[in-house]
Amino acid sequence: MPLPIFIFHELLFRIQLFDPTVGSYISHSYTKTGAVIVTSTRTIRIRNGILNKQFKDPNLIPETVLRKLIA
Repeated sequence: MPLPIFIFHELLFRIQLFDPTVGSYISHSYTKTGAVIVTSTRTIRIRNGILNKQFKDPNLIPETVLRKLIA
């Protein structure tokens, strides 16, 4: 099921707190296991579990997980 676009923007905003060079949102697409966010500087792959947590309760995503997305 497609998620509202604000979920991707919010997640990207949270990631940018740790790495401002992540760039700005350009687009996203879905894969079998989650989604891919394309920014102005890179591509970030995100599993469905993280997307669902961001949608339901972002506080359930620990800082370490956010940092691993951009490692």
